[in-house]
Amino acid sequence: MNLHSPTRNAGSLNDPSASQATAKAADCATTSRVLTPTASRSSDRFATITASLLFALVAGMDGLSTSIAFAALIFTGALASGFGMGVGLILLSSVVLVLAMALFSRYPSSIGQVRKPSVAILASAIAAATSVMTDATDETRLLTAFAVLAVSGLSTGVVFWVFGAFGFGRLIRFLPFSVIAGFLAGSGALMVEGAVMMVLGKGGFDALLQPHGLPILGNLLVAIIFAIVLLWCLGRFASPATGPLVMLGGGLLFYGLLLAIGLPLEQARRIHWLPAMPPSGGLDLPSPLAVFFGADWWAVAHTLPAVSSVILLSMIGLLLNSSGLEVATRREIDANREMRTAGLANIAVGLIGGPPGFASLSMTMLANRMGARTRLVGLATAAVLLLMLPFAGQLAGIMPVFIAAGLMMTLGFEMLHDWLWKSRRQLSQSEWLTVLAIPLGMVVMGFLPGMALGLALSVVTFVYNYASLSVIRVEASSRERRSSVDRPIAENAVIEREGDRVQLLELQEFLFFGTAEQVMDRIRQRLRNQTRLRLNYVVLDFRRVSGMDAAAAITFLKTRNLVAAEGAVLIFCGLSGETERTLCRNGIDLDDDAALLRLPDLDRALEHCEQHLLAGALRQQGWQDVEDYLARTIGPNDRLHDLVAIMQRVDVAPGDRIIRAGEIGDDLFLLWKGRAKIEARLPNGRTLRLRTVTPGVVLGEIAIYRDGPRTADVVAELPSTVYRLARSELLRLEQTDPQLAVLVHLLCATTLAERLTIANRVVQALHE
Repeated sequence: MNLHSPTRNAGSLNDPSASQATAKAADCATTSRVLTPTASRSSDRFATITASLLFALVAGMDGLSTSIAFAALIFTGALASGFGMGVGLILLSSVVLVLAMALFSRYPSSIGQVRKPSVAILASAIAAATSVMTDATDETRLLTAFAVLAVSGLSTGVVFWVFGAFGFGRLIRFLPFSVIAGFLAGSGALMVEGAVMMVLGKGGFDALLQPHGLPILGNLLVAIIFAIVLLWCLGRFASPATGPLVMLGGGLLFYGLLLAIGLPLEQARRIHWLPAMPPSGGLDLPSPLAVFFGADWWAVAHTLPAVSSVILLSMIGLLLNSSGLEVATRREIDANREMRTAGLANIAVGLIGGPPGFASLSMTMLANRMGARTRLVGLATAAVLLLMLPFAGQLAGIMPVFIAAGLMMTLGFEMLHDWLWKSRRQLSQSEWLTVLAIPLGMVVMGFLPGMALGLALSVVTFVYNYASLSVIRVEASSRERRSSVDRPIAENAVIEREGDRVQLLELQEFLFFGTAEQVMDRIRQRLRNQTRLRLNYVVLDFRRVSGMDAAAAITFLKTRNLVAAEGAVLIFCGLSGETERTLCRNGIDLDDDAALLRLPDLDRALEHCEQHLLAGALRQQGWQDVEDYLARTIGPNDRLHDLVAIMQRVDVAPGDRIIRAGEIGDDLFLLWKGRAKIEARLPNGRTLRLRTVTPGVVLGEIAIYRDGPRTADVVAELPSTVYRLARSELLRLEQTDPQLAVLVHLLCATTLAERLTIANRVVQALHE
């Protein structure tokens, strides 16, 4: 920081002494500017080192206490002899995780930890697996427990690395939030349950009925009270030393009470106020070779579902923490690199037999708030944990059971509060009931049944919610939706009158048994509606359907039978190749079924329906001549004969252009015989067919009222006859024969009004 700035004096420019003084002042200022940044950097470095050391002490105490609590959760009952080794192993795993994050994470102050949801799940799985090993020795059970921890660490590391290397981390986002929240809340419930069993010991709740049950009950009540006090203090005071100080105070009160009542330590161990083991001397860790050759791997295999859930939750936790860290620090973090880093760290942890872990968002943010934002904070934390490691056994042996249990209850209560209680405001009632069911199922039925219940409920909720989404994009009749065939007004009137005999359903999204039933129900309702015309055709458009399952195909087979029973025809259009194969595999004949028709697209399907609706009103029989056509279109008039007389009859061959794109439009045409198509030329040179024109249709009416080039070609498809009226002739009539000119304008206005009416119905159908 520049604490000094040179003083400028205008009068000194002409005064030598002033110039010397100014030069000296400038030299001093320059020296100040050189020295001050160095001093500032030294001060900042000292502050960083101090903050890192203070955080390392807090993190070390937190790591030791959670290691003891985690070990007490896992190594209880028949596994109690491994408690000391468990503390050392979890503490050593924390050292490896902290070092890996400190050295290789993209975020320098990232702090790795063994995670509590993983420990809660593994503790439940280990307890279930070892409880059925009735013929095994205690040593085999213990080695099996360590094998489960090693497998979880190794497998989590491998999956982390593979997902990070191939960028698969985004796939985890497809897991419903309710399932994630339920699993985490369930982990909290398992931690609370494990803490209670930690206090009760081997006998469980039956121990409360034994002669020594009163001290155990008192210990349980004290653990609950301690958890409540710890929760209150953590919520009331923001200092990072709050938790360690509360635990230290609880320990001092405990030993002060023992001293006051004169209770020996061994007696305190017998009534389970202290861990039921003497403090170990030195560091004691399980041998990887002994674990490999001595564990019951068949029992380990039975825990693989739980290990899989540990991997899943760890991956979710890592990605959520990375995302949260990005938001909190406003700094982009490469999640795939963090996953690879955590993967290598967990592989190392698994090789020494430890449980998995990853970067902790809360500890990392605490380090930032304390001013420790460099890799030094991780290195200092690892050093403090290493210093504690040789004394892990002794420290574990002197921690009162109620403190370890109370700490586990606190962690469990926090998870229940964060993921069960708070989530009720974020989720719908059905989703929150899924979250609630998972921890209840885990406590009542066990971890795996609870996990299965949660997955089943999430699937049911998803199916129900997805089935409630409409897969019917548009429902209309031929009155509202027309083909691309331009028809004369008389034929449009027939379609207007009879169009309700056609039901069109445009489908969308993926179709399965839940959503396909919507389609069948809608058709059933229409068939039973006696107030409308009897259905002749049901058109199902699959153009926007992404796929379907076999159950949906069977539903469409039932739909075919329903429609055929009413004497109507079912039309499928817009089918993809895969959808066709699915329908055919499930009994639908798309080729030789009189009650079923397959057409390429919706336009062909609508045209087919319109042609059959018009079958009783043949055009050639309806009009005797052009004068008769005009009389039926714009009404009888004595001057219609004169109007026909001024129109030029033109015969065109197939392929001839009646109207050419780009030319100035100044002619009005009436297609009298044959057929034509309207097409546009695309920038790539290809032509796009827009509409089909049938006899009795007026063309070019817009050009009568506005100048400008034609936008599309009208090409004869069959030998055709058209009647042409030039715009110049109309202008002449307006001056010399206004009555005849009015008939021309009436024909154009009637044509435009008819097309506008049809377009409005299409728009209305799309918005209903």
